[in-house]
Amino acid sequence: MKWKVCGMRDLQNIQEVAACGPDFMGFIWVAKSPRYVGPDFVIPALPANTKAVGVFVNETTEHIIALSKKAGFSVVQLHGEESQTEIDTLKAAGLQVIKAISVGSAADFDLTDQPDFYLFDTKKGAQVGGTGEHFDWSLLAHYQLDIPYFLAGGLSAEDVEEAKKLPGLYALDFNSKLELSPGLKDIEKVKEIVKQQ
Repeated sequence: MKWKVCGMRDLQNIQEVAACGPDFMGFIWVAKSPRYVGPDFVIPALPANTKAVGVFVNETTEHIIALSKKAGFSVVQLHGEESQTEIDTLKAAGLQVIKAISVGSAADFDLTDQPDFYLFDTKKGAQVGGTGEHFDWSLLAHYQLDIPYFLAGGLSAEDVEEAKKLPGLYALDFNSKLELSPGLKDIEKVKEIVKQQ
């Protein structure tokens, strides 16, 4: 099972989490997020098996591409209303694209975009990501596409065994349930995820 730790910001904490071997590590470039890394953040060197992910909401493709080269990420996670044209532009620039979808009902799986991955998170009003809550995983039965997906929404080590049974699952995305404070992960909780592999 692949796994991602998102919302990283503290340099020492990044290295401690990276030592645990996540497949992906997420860095948020959204100014209103409590986990915003700031405009000049550069991702420190990560192990070869850990891919850095830049997280954005309705940012221009030009800015994302330029920032990917400056900050050092190869995967982009989009949480806004980005179009297929924008997804294609990012992919043409050599970036892998994760498109986040907020799930509240079966209708949310009526999807036409073609990213490299989807990320399914919990729908909560107008909030974009970061609810810290599960959605009804039984709704995933309505997902019929071959595009692999990340599962997000208040995940902790206690959810891993059940989540592994979900069809089509590519990776689990952990954030707030592993935290001591926004952007600072509890390494003992991260190590609990490692034990579930």
